[in-house]
Parts: sequence; C-alpha cells; structure tokens
Amino acid sequence: TKDDKDTVVQVYFRHGSYENFQGEGMVSTDWGPPVYSGIPGRTSDGMREAVLDEVLTIPKGQVASIYFVGKKEFMYEEGEKEFATAYDTRDFKIFTGHSTKKGFEKKLKDADFVGDITYYTYRVATKVTSTPSLSPSSSKLPTLPPNDDSNSPSMLPSNRPSGGDDTPKEYDTPNVNDAGDNAKGIMFTITSKLKEVSITGLGIIGKDAKESDLWVYYQKESYAAFDALNKDAWDEVFNGKVMLDPDEIVNIKLDEEITIPAGEKTVSVYVVSKKGVLYKKSSKDEFAKYAPSDDFDVSVGTTTKKEFQQPEKLAEFAGRFVYV
Repeated sequence: TKDDKDTVVQVYFRHGSYENFQGEGMVSTDWGPPVYSGIPGRTSDGMREAVLDEVLTIPKGQVASIYFVGKKEFMYEEGEKEFATAYDTRDFKIFTGHSTKKGFEKKLKDADFVGDITYYTYRVATKVTSTPSLSPSSSKLPTLPPNDDSNSPSMLPSNRPSGGDDTPKEYDTPNVNDAGDNAKGIMFTITSKLKEVSITGLGIIGKDAKESDLWVYYQKESYAAFDALNKDAWDEVFNGKVMLDPDEIVNIKLDEEITIPAGEKTVSVYVVSKKGVLYKKSSKDEFAKYAPSDDFDVSVGTTTKKEFQQPEKLAEFAGRFVYV
C-alpha cells in the first residue's frame, strides 16, 4: 500500500480475462462477492498480507482475473502494454493489467502487480494402463520465503474453492509435510458435521514414484462395528493403476462417490496400494480426530501389512479429499 496505515482491502477473483467481462471488468456485480475483505496484516518485510477466505484454483491452461480494491492506494509498476506478459514463472504467467481511480471506477494507467503470491501446484491422476506423460509439478508442501527467487510453491492446508453447493471443494490434511512412514494399506474413519458430504476423489502420497495398483474401499459405519478384515464387508469405490509420487499429492477420481449423511455420521475408508502409501504415525488414540475441516473430521486409523491383513500401527491418513 502507499503508506503504512491500516486500510480495508477487497480482493475479487473470477475465471477468464476481465477484458471479456461486463464493462471490461468495471461492473462490480459481474465479479461476484470478494474472496477477501478485511484489513491485511503486516509481514516482517513490511508488506501487507491478505490471507484469502478460500484457495483460488486456476486449471491448467486457463486464465483468471484478480482485482484489488482498497481505500488506500496500492503501489505498482507502470506496465508497457495491457495484457502483455509482465512475469513468467515456471508455473504461471502474470499479465499487465491496469489501475483504477477507485473501485470499479475510471481506468487509469497500465499496471504491473508488485507483491508476493502464495501458491502451490498439483496434478490429477486417473486410471492408467501404461506409464502416462505428466507435466512437472511441485513438491508436496514446501515453504517459500517472501521474495525468494525460486518458484517453489508455498501454502497452508485449507478448504479449496467453494462457490455453490455443487462446486467441488478440496481439503488437505494438516500432516502432509510429516508423512514419512509407509504401508500397503491404511484404514480410517470420517465423520460429517452439519451437512451431507459426498467425496468424489482422494489425494494420495505414494511411497515411491512408481505406477501402482490402487484400491479404495468404503463402508457406511466405523470399521470397529464390523469385520474390517473381511473384503466382502466393504464396497469398492476405486480400482486402477495410478502413477504415485512420494513428493507430491496425486489426485484420483473415485469410480463411485462416498456419501456421508449430515449430522455426525461416520464412514470408513480403506486405501490399499501394492507399492505403498505414505502416512504419519499417530500419538493419538485410534478414532481420535486429528484433521478437522469445515465439513467433516478425519480420525486416526490403522495400517495393514497387506490388503485385508492384520492391523499394524496407529496411523493418520495424509492426503487430500475432493468433495461436494
């Protein structure tokens, strides 16, 4: 900002280029509600940090627009030409935009954004019959210091984009950076909160960067309530070959959704990989909650040596949930 005084800031986000929006982005209702509205906190390097209400996802090969509106003026660099490439990182490009006199009022000069962006990248995997060609991606969740010249991503686990009720959300368990143990199978429970939850995909961290046979099973109650080592007691919701990686979360789309009714209802999930998946050893009791999202809680489970064999160690699933 122009000075060091506290000021209210709104951040707007929308997929697509604002040149195609109503009034070339100058109509506030065309953007929808802000993804941040508040007074940004100070950082150690003198900048202001706006922690967004939700993570903003930009699919590969697509464009999104961001608009900062504040009661105080923002600092920027004058750009050469609107929509020209201002910055080109390994993961995304930032294009020259323009400043406005006030929020949604009178376009002024071409402007290049000046500041830091906290982000991460991930890839989506589906069933494969041969080794797929996948684009390079980031490590799991490294930390990026402000103004670091590297392009490594930085993030905090959170719920990802949410719009209407049918917009997919994503939740990363808070232990993904601590997943250092591996097992062929991990069994755990998930408990809903106020709303019904339908899990459409999982994010898995593999033991090795290899293609692996992977299964996901589900049961509509806690595995303490039935014979969890009996395969016939479970419903299979994914069966396929997946290219896993120990340094990143790889998303898989389930063949069938896992639905958890509203009102503190519990289901069991069992993930099995021939090559092994990473998890975090737990110091908590079995069935203790360790990963609370806005919509559900994930609880401590157990590993199994192989598929449907004797439970071994208390374990916290480390990965991602894609759900609506």
